[in-house]
Amino acid sequence: MNKAFFLDRDGTLNVDFDYVHLPSQWQWCERAVESIRWMNQHGWLTIVVTNQSGISRGKYTLDQVNELHRWVDTELKKADAYIDRWMIAPYHPDFHEGKNPELLRFRKPGTGMFETAQNEFNINYQQSIMIGDKKTDLEPALQLGIRPFFVRSVHEMNQDRDWIVKHNIPIVDNMGGVIDIISSGN
Repeated sequence: MNKAFFLDRDGTLNVDFDYVHLPSQWQWCERAVESIRWMNQHGWLTIVVTNQSGISRGKYTLDQVNELHRWVDTELKKADAYIDRWMIAPYHPDFHEGKNPELLRFRKPGTGMFETAQNEFNINYQQSIMIGDKKTDLEPALQLGIRPFFVRSVHEMNQDRDWIVKHNIPIVDNMGGVIDIISSGN
């Protein structure tokens, strides 16, 4: 079985400027690229699990998001790093009329993207890690037995700090903080 880093996108990999969908809007979070490279070099799968409700809201298309991810892949390749799989949930309950309600389980805090990745890559949840900047990123990790880490972002003030403390979730400044903890054996 494989171990994986599940990574939120906006606020974890890139600075969240609301509805980022073009390369010109992408700004890497501090230490993100070097952290992904470390994951690649140390035998971890890198799986991005991202809610992209802007698609359902009509702000941009799935094709635009896929094009952005191809651009990010090209940028990572220049740094000898890569993402193994981009998983996108284009759903939002307020913009889901007439669609199969079962699809909403793929939107975090649902576990659908994680389960799909587990089936595709034979991932051992107990040896895996989730990094995200919102409670909804970390809820599925706790549900599935994945070790969660909360990364600070513009959303930090709107998150349930008591919930994070109650679940003993480490708080880090960026993805590099997680790498520092993992590489020190903790």
